[in-house]
Amino acid sequence: MLTGMKGFAAPLDPTGAASLYGPPPWRFAGRSITVLAPCDPTAVAALVPAPLRPWGDPVVRFSVHELTCDLGFGWDYAQKNPQRCRLHECVVGIAVEHQGRIGHWDPFLWTDSDAELAVGREMYGWPQRLGAMAMTAPHPLHGFRAGDHAAARVATRTDPVLRLGLRIERTGDLDVPQPPFVGFFTERVLPDPTGGATVRELHFSIMEDVAVADLWSGPAMLEVLAPELLPLRPGQPLGGKVNAVSWVKRHATLVARSG
Repeated sequence: MLTGMKGFAAPLDPTGAASLYGPPPWRFAGRSITVLAPCDPTAVAALVPAPLRPWGDPVVRFSVHELTCDLGFGWDYAQKNPQRCRLHECVVGIAVEHQGRIGHWDPFLWTDSDAELAVGREMYGWPQRLGAMAMTAPHPLHGFRAGDHAAARVATRTDPVLRLGLRIERTGDLDVPQPPFVGFFTERVLPDPTGGATVRELHFSIMEDVAVADLWSGPAMLEVLAPELLPLRPGQPLGGKVNAVSWVKRHATLVARSG
């Protein structure tokens, strides 16, 4: 075992200050834009690994978040280090069920944060990839109003991923059944550098202290462009919404392991 270095995650150094991220809890706060769209049920089912099963109608959640995250170092750190703690994330989510527990399964994610990418893949099992995102912000003085427009664009370094948007009509949520923003299933995939079997671990995480505010909704548009999203063949969106949100992410629970 190597000794003399400190930190929660690589890179380690003699002080521990070089760690890319710290331990849970992680605190998030920011804004989201989401579009819900019916998709091809066969394609949706193909993205859900056993023992999970799709739950409800084949409605897929396409969300873009603009967030402040403390990366496990505390909220004071986040306020003092916006260069590290301000980030974007794009999530494609499917409602799933396992042994009576209903939650979200996110087969595709993109982020512009190296810490978010690393902790997702190394620790929790969110399949984060590097991307570039932009989204409409509310007016800095009076916020969103009926008649406003909100949009988001997502791309990799070389290729577009998706475009979405909505026309804000009313306060309140969409009347579309979805699991609450609480439970999330993830799969950590750990290849063996010595050539052994790849380890796959299914985890379940519960988001705590979830708070949603300034929620508006209305008719939406969606265009998927990434090759891995095309089989979903989204239909006319059921609607879109924008909102402020905050939550706390702690340790996950191991559900199953293979390899």
